Amino acid sequence: MQRSTFLKTVALGALGLAAAPALRPMRRAEAAAAAPVISCFGDSTTWGANGMSDGGGNSIAWPAQLHNYMSVGQVYNFGKKGSRLAVTSDRQDSFVERLPQVLAQPADVILLLGGVNDFQHDVPLGQPGDTDTGTICGAMETIITQLLAKQPQAQLIVMTPLQAKFMHPTKNYPDAHTANGQNVTEEAYAAAIAQCAARYGVPVIDLFAGSGISPFIPAQQQAYMPDGLHYNAVGYQRLAQRIAAGIQAIRG
Repeated sequence: MQRSTFLKTVALGALGLAAAPALRPMRRAEAAAAAPVISCFGDSTTWGANGMSDGGGNSIAWPAQLHNYMSVGQVYNFGKKGSRLAVTSDRQDSFVERLPQVLAQPADVILLLGGVNDFQHDVPLGQPGDTDTGTICGAMETIITQLLAKQPQAQLIVMTPLQAKFMHPTKNYPDAHTANGQNVTEEAYAAAIAQCAARYGVPVIDLFAGSGISPFIPAQQQAYMPDGLHYNAVGYQRLAQRIAAGIQAIRG
């Protein structure tokens, strides 16, 4: 080999070695795209409550079943039974108050699903852009802006609350098509949540209008929603399939 050719070969090899570290962030991005780490921030429907005597649990919940319909890395379940988006005086476990837990966990995708408990307990809607965390819109403003600020690289996806027809053994809750104490239906809560997401360009999976399961069809309610609010294992399986399809449509 001529001396000039040898020197060129050595130089090119050195350049290749020097460039190798720059490829690592790309490999991490490719890994995140292929098998994203997902945080699921929700209430009892994310936790996995089934409305039956055994209570259900994380193992049957839709987050635990996402891997059946898409490639995922670690999936974190931040579901809490009874949790509301907004801060209220009778509880201390709202999404706003639990937000630091989610902020502390790095993720590639963050799924936000809540609002049905706010509807059933007459939490005021407020207006998009509000800062009062005692309203739906004020809570969403805080949650969305803090998630985007803390984890700007993550794909935040908001999901509208699922239609409910809760058959509680002792309490009377409004169903999705009946106005609550604020004289507002669940559909208005779903619309407000979607509007709050739209203010920041956050994509929405509209489960209220398109979950594929209705508690108002007796055959579906009996098959998938034992108490008209929570889902059994088969119901969560269908939800996981619908949510995975939504994630893939958004992420491409």
